[in-house]
Amino acid sequence: MSSAELPELDPALIQKTGITPRANVPLSQLGSFQLGGPVSCLLECHEPASLGEIRSVLHDQKQPSLLIGEGSNLLFSDEGWRGVLVRFTAGDPVPEDEGQGKWRFAASANLQEVVDWATLNGWAGLEAFNGIPGTLGGAVVGNAGAWGVQMEHVLCEVHGFDTRGALKKCSVAECGFSYRNSNLKSGEFWVSEVILQLESGEKTFLENERKRILDLRKARHPDWEKEPCIGSFFKNLEPSSAAERRQAAGFFLEQAGAKNCQVGGAGVYAGHANILVKKEKNCLAADVAKLARELQVAVKEMHGIDLEREVRYLGFIPGEKAGPGFY
Repeated sequence: MSSAELPELDPALIQKTGITPRANVPLSQLGSFQLGGPVSCLLECHEPASLGEIRSVLHDQKQPSLLIGEGSNLLFSDEGWRGVLVRFTAGDPVPEDEGQGKWRFAASANLQEVVDWATLNGWAGLEAFNGIPGTLGGAVVGNAGAWGVQMEHVLCEVHGFDTRGALKKCSVAECGFSYRNSNLKSGEFWVSEVILQLESGEKTFLENERKRILDLRKARHPDWEKEPCIGSFFKNLEPSSAAERRQAAGFFLEQAGAKNCQVGGAGVYAGHANILVKKEKNCLAADVAKLARELQVAVKEMHGIDLEREVRYLGFIPGEKAGPGFY
């Protein structure tokens, strides 16, 4: 399949889902870093039920495929990616009431809109997720979180589709959560719906918390639309004391002089040493990856610490080991 060709998808799939395949869409339009070359085929899906149809057809036709949300934790290759990328976004943040504080959301719903809905309706448990970009499904897959709260702490169950397009359910235990990780990252299971366990809360308190946390983030994080970035690039370190608190990767990066580093058009945000930004228009994904490697070396040499990426890569990036999907 050349870069100008669309894969031959079953016409019945297009008829059933109403999704028109698009060829050679720049990956720079699909992620918050605004970087990356063309993807061979893009399918933009907005309905949970359509994911099963798509998965089944792509499996039968043996098409290489990957599922993404808003691309807020992904670095796309400058060369693009040869395969079918399924983008699951723009879901309704208004959930279905499952009773006893359990709410069913489309995984495609924007995470901030989900938090806003909970705040407005007096449901507590999601306050820590204020200001975290991306979809709810992406947050679950990456076990996103802040201030000691992670998605696994508010998750009840995950619904989605296996490689053959069959509907499956996963319990929290089956998801295999760890810090900023889960078994769902393998891509074998496509998340379509998420059931959260929330508690009744006081609306005024929740709104005040929302404002407080958003103000904190605004003070330390860039506006990604003006300074494209991914957010925290490296994982914080596991606890090394009885206090059992993770140590911020940004502290060690700042000590190693990260804020003065730049590679090509990629640099480090002045307000947070663990945030890499697109400083110049000519910035490449290769620049970001090289900068990240240089920062890892600097921290290793100064502190003897091996920083681990939180950001995932897609496609061939010079100096990195490319896999068939995300790595």
